[in-house]
Amino acid sequence: MEYIRRGRTGPEVEDVQRRLENLGFACPDDRGIFDGATEAAVRAFQQVRGLPSDGIVGEDTWRTLVGASVRLGDRMLYVTRPLLHGDDVRELQRRLSRLGFDSGYDDGLYGRQTFDAVREFQLNIGITVDGIAGPTTIDGLTRLHRQHQAAPAYAVREREQLRRAPRQSLAGARIMVDPGRGPDDPGATGPDGVREATLTWQIASVVEGQLAALGAHVVLSRGPGTSPAPSDRAEHANLEDAEVILSVHMNEDPSPLARGVAGYHFGTDGFVSDRGRALAELAVDRVVEVTGTAHCRVHASALALLQRSRAPAVVIEVGFLSHPEEGVLLTDPAYQRLVAAALVDATVTFLLGRSTAPEHHAPVPASSDGSPATIL
Repeated sequence: MEYIRRGRTGPEVEDVQRRLENLGFACPDDRGIFDGATEAAVRAFQQVRGLPSDGIVGEDTWRTLVGASVRLGDRMLYVTRPLLHGDDVRELQRRLSRLGFDSGYDDGLYGRQTFDAVREFQLNIGITVDGIAGPTTIDGLTRLHRQHQAAPAYAVREREQLRRAPRQSLAGARIMVDPGRGPDDPGATGPDGVREATLTWQIASVVEGQLAALGAHVVLSRGPGTSPAPSDRAEHANLEDAEVILSVHMNEDPSPLARGVAGYHFGTDGFVSDRGRALAELAVDRVVEVTGTAHCRVHASALALLQRSRAPAVVIEVGFLSHPEEGVLLTDPAYQRLVAAALVDATVTFLLGRSTAPEHHAPVPASSDGSPATIL
């Protein structure tokens, strides 16, 4: 979709403003103009929903904004392509899980697992078994819903998967490596105008090669000239039956002091993916260890790639292109290989329960005059 951002005018802006106001986010009286107040409302909504707070209505923000406008009972819920998405689906999943029916994560997507859970619930209460959450099914849920239930089914399943014995080798492991952005959405700008999409492709290609050399079946989410939407990348991973999804991104900030590595895993106000968080923590720790840059921690997020994928998925921002020294390092092939090796080691450790990489040492960047410089 075409981004809706500051300076835009028209009915699509008015639609965004109306939806935001209905959700309690104040917008200006002068409708149809995307001004500073509208941008502030979008940022506030994005923060609440675990999205990047950039004030721009892109695919993830629009999808989440539309989904936030529906409540359980407003519409019939069933399996469609693309999947139905919204707060009503999330509430359905939560109620089913707390009654012991495993509908998957409360990700707000009416997929196969939610469909199966609805059918099982319908069978148990003696109503028509069709997998459609209509008035009769929702009425049954309302009558049986228990607020103070033990851990929901998906949380128990996550913990069990974490307790499973790790793989003995990487042979046959199905991994998707996602080079963030793409030519149509190139992202941050670094030294000499190099774009994030180019650099993430370079790092992801090295990661793909190293994992494949260890015996993994690795799939790249895009080519150097393609820009699939995040939801399409997640669907690709699901079709490939990926066990892990590693997405490589970079960051930028108006402040030239901003630097460091951050990670994102799926999480909402009702659920955090323990496996995703574990992988994100491993990846950020490894990159910080070998580069010596700042540790910007890991965060829960509802980005489409994280939300729509069945496998544990992480987005790792490996540095700030806007930092005068880190930005230069990110364009250096030797530094890229160091970052790639750290990401590979994190992925291997996550899957095997042990590291197979030798000890790394952080590079010393050079200042503009060629002398050694210190990363701030």
